[in-house]
Amino acid sequence: MTTKRRLDAEAWASLIDYARSLGFLEMAAAPKAPVRYETGVRRWVAENYHADMHWFARAIEKRLDLDLVLEGAASVLVLTTPYHREPCTLAGKKLARYACGDDYHDVLKKKLWLIIERLKESTPQAECRPYVDTGPILERYWAEEAGLGWIGKNGNLISRTAGSYLFLACIVTDVVVPYGRRHESFCGNCRACLDACPTDAFVREGVVDSRKCISYLNIEHRGDFPDETPDFHDWIFGCDICQEVCPWVRKFSREELMPELRPRAGYPDLDVAAMEQEDFSAAFRKSAIKRTKMSGLKRNLDHLQTADRGD
Repeated sequence: MTTKRRLDAEAWASLIDYARSLGFLEMAAAPKAPVRYETGVRRWVAENYHADMHWFARAIEKRLDLDLVLEGAASVLVLTTPYHREPCTLAGKKLARYACGDDYHDVLKKKLWLIIERLKESTPQAECRPYVDTGPILERYWAEEAGLGWIGKNGNLISRTAGSYLFLACIVTDVVVPYGRRHESFCGNCRACLDACPTDAFVREGVVDSRKCISYLNIEHRGDFPDETPDFHDWIFGCDICQEVCPWVRKFSREELMPELRPRAGYPDLDVAAMEQEDFSAAFRKSAIKRTKMSGLKRNLDHLQTADRGD
């Protein structure tokens, strides 16, 4: 039987301090174990709530079995850091707060590699895989298992000390570390997020039908919108409504700790309608907004302008 590599409490505390020095708010870990929500994840896909996000379904087995991500996986290290908490705009329309600064995928991934390097100083043979929202990892689930918060009725991870305007990043490793403990949900009887969704995208508590979700439609959906597409309520990219109304978010949101995540100047006044590809590439270089491509962003603007005219 292979002896697992281990990180003692002192080395783990030092690694957490290092992560904080890089701009992360918290780091905790969960042991590899069967996913408690497996039935729910499979049902979400079976009911087509993932819509056209076929990449989620293709990698579902990996999402549910860490050994398919890293053979011999022992732990998932989960890190959080706040993003901008004040409203943001793009071309005079509402912009999801997470997208107002540099692309978090790039910003956080670089820092994860630094943490892996530091981890290997204590365990040189450690195997690690870093993920920032692009790999087959259930980030919110593992964050909940690590004790960093709970998955709220809006499907987001909510922290008692930092709300939910949080980026999540993960490192899957074969190193055993001190683990956090999952705690209860603190949503109670609150329904603010469920009641505030203007498109009724919540099928039930914690379950979103992507086909009705504004964030899915104006980011992930490709091509023209179906005739029955709902009003986006002035959101040109993403949507924060179900977070804006959350009492935990209103009271405990933090300022961003990483300068790269602060809002870029000039976004509010950009003339998206007049953009050529060169303009789009320059404006959104190293930005998460480039995911929707120029055609998608212009399509979103057209949809909003149509709604404004009442067509």
